Amino acid sequence: MLTIERQNKILLITLNRPEKRNSLHPDLIKEFSEHLTQAATDQSLNVILITGSGTSFCAGLDLKHLLSLDSEGKTAYMRSLFALFHQIYTQPQPVLAAINGPAMAGGFDLAAFCDLRICSPNAMFAQTEILIGLTQIFYPLYKSIGLGRAKELAMIGEPISAQEAYRIGLVNQIYPQEELLAQSLNWAEKMANRPTQALFETKRLCRDLIEMDTKSAMERMFQAISERLASAEHQQETEKYFASLKQGK
Repeated sequence: MLTIERQNKILLITLNRPEKRNSLHPDLIKEFSEHLTQAATDQSLNVILITGSGTSFCAGLDLKHLLSLDSEGKTAYMRSLFALFHQIYTQPQPVLAAINGPAMAGGFDLAAFCDLRICSPNAMFAQTEILIGLTQIFYPLYKSIGLGRAKELAMIGEPISAQEAYRIGLVNQIYPQEELLAQSLNWAEKMANRPTQALFETKRLCRDLIEMDTKSAMERMFQAISERLASAEHQQETEKYFASLKQGK
């Protein structure tokens, strides 16, 4: 249900259920989680890129499968989905979403839990859970787009376009459909070539700061920068930087 491709320091994960709009069947969730677990301990891997096959990014829950479950089965299904989202959010490597088509309900949430989002004009975004009597995942979305926008998406449940998603800060950039994957890999490559420890610490720091008050956040940022200043990586990268300046690069 997934295709996995390694490109140097980048792991490309493609949801591969185009006939089901790449909906998140429990087997797909399990496979996805296993790959993330393996990636977390791979010291040669710096960035993870997620996209969808066919014309959809992800339709969210597999509703046909969901309706076949009893109450306990539904709860277990949701628990595995929440665990996957948490895993993406806490993954050491930055996770980039290349959104090639509609990202609906749980597919919207999958994109929202990634660190960066790039899409094509074919993308649409919607939290449609309210239309079938469910509540939505607001966190950490509202930290990115504001509580008012998050409430609007959740309480109305109607789709927004790629351009509107860009306007409200949900996506970082829009590229033509035929360029989306190449441009997303270009973003991933740029990140992957940054100093690894600083890259990973930046992701951790951004995640930690969301939870903190101002005083705690300032202390956490000071601690992170102090640790970076004392690191061998910082020393090496600074020397390389000044050497490049002397060479006129």
